Amino acid sequence: MANRHEQTPEHKKAHDLAEQALDKAAGGDPRKARELIEEAKRIDPKIGDEMAREAAEDQKKADKYVDKNDK
Repeated sequence: MANRHEQTPEHKKAHDLAEQALDKAAGGDPRKARELIEEAKRIDPKIGDEMAREAAEDQKKADKYVDKNDK
């Protein structure tokens, strides 16, 4: 369940920018990715921690999927 901070317009904007940064990084544009993540951090300094948690959760899901399909 999202807390009050995660429901603010600022947080949502920062989250969107951070996701765009990940897309840019994956697409081979690290300069633009850094710009977007820095903008996201200016809006919401906590966004880096949240994105790291989300990435770890996504990695766990991916690992389970790979392990399940390797058998």
